[in-house]
Amino acid sequence: MKRGFTLIDALVAGAIIALLLAILLPSLVGARAEGKRAVCLSNLKQIGLATAMYLDANREYFWRYYVDAGDGRHWWFGFEPGGPPANPFNKRHRPLDKSKGALARYLRSTEDGLQCPAFPYNSGGYFPKFAARSASYGFNLRLGPANPGLRTRRRTDFSRRISAVFVFADGVHFDFNPGMNEGHYIAYVHDPAAPFAMGGFGHFRHRGRAQVVYIDGHGEGQPLRGPAYAGHCCGGPAGNLSSPSAGSAIYGD
Repeated sequence: MKRGFTLIDALVAGAIIALLLAILLPSLVGARAEGKRAVCLSNLKQIGLATAMYLDANREYFWRYYVDAGDGRHWWFGFEPGGPPANPFNKRHRPLDKSKGALARYLRSTEDGLQCPAFPYNSGGYFPKFAARSASYGFNLRLGPANPGLRTRRRTDFSRRISAVFVFADGVHFDFNPGMNEGHYIAYVHDPAAPFAMGGFGHFRHRGRAQVVYIDGHGEGQPLRGPAYAGHCCGGPAGNLSSPSAGSAIYGD
């Protein structure tokens, strides 16, 4: 007489499957996170190559974070026709032409090439400034300040430490709007733990590390060495990128 599949058998099989999932799921999650980290670092290295080509073609000078012209604002990551609105902090989905960014002609793609796959675009705290995802990597603001009264830096200014000054890194930005948005620039904030500290921060979204690319083109992960941003952040802590001594030399000081 054949023995049927009993309830006990089903419960045992279910328990075994649940146990296997409990064992395998962390590994699968870890593999997915590692894959995102690898794609992010690859993107940054491509941006590093594009940076080198740009500097070769522009007498070693870095681009500015943005330049205003009569037809709009030329951000480093694209062109905004007409420029920002009078109250940009509440305006969502602004137009942007990414083909006119400073590095666009040197990149294989401006669609995915400026995006980190681990940036929390799907978070409820994300504020979409532009109609398309623009750039989730932050430009070192010390290299190309928007203020025309401040000098744009040259690669030759750092000839002895091009492996120690970063150009781009995983970034996140906190404006006066609720939540956070893409970190288009990164600037050193003297007290990121102070209430209502605003600005572009490094975003340590890869298991507590931010991916960074330096002037010489090499990339690596950086841990958060100082205090974290005091406000709410999604996808990982935010704070200053810093040199091993926890100073601002990594910005080119």
